[in-house]
Amino acid sequence: MTNGIQIIHPDQRSASTAQTSGMKREAAISPELTGSQTIWVGLVTTPAGMDGGWHHHGDCESAIYVVSGRARFRWGKNGEHIAEVSAGDFLAVPPNEIHHEEALGDEPFVMVVARGCANTITVNVEGPQT
Repeated sequence: MTNGIQIIHPDQRSASTAQTSGMKREAAISPELTGSQTIWVGLVTTPAGMDGGWHHHGDCESAIYVVSGRARFRWGKNGEHIAEVSAGDFLAVPPNEIHHEEALGDEPFVMVVARGCANTITVNVEGPQT
């Protein structure tokens, strides 16, 4: 670790962070990589046509920026809330909100995720029976 600004190049991101089926998380800003204490930031990719597993992030608040692709997000007690998002959209995900995303179209769904906690907490769960 160094003092001051740190640059994390694509080949330095770490996939040894918490994972969910159908998605690939790569940490960029984390305690292990940068010594961060209050945030986690990474790149998350869901391949075209793939559903990510149902999950939540514990007490961590999450902010998402969609870099490319399109996806359908589902959330709520029975997965009853549905929204489609695409490049340029932001999402705010409150703590403990169970959700999942499905990549739509022919290209991967890519997003930058920032969490208001230093460790990426991911709790994979069974999805609602819809």
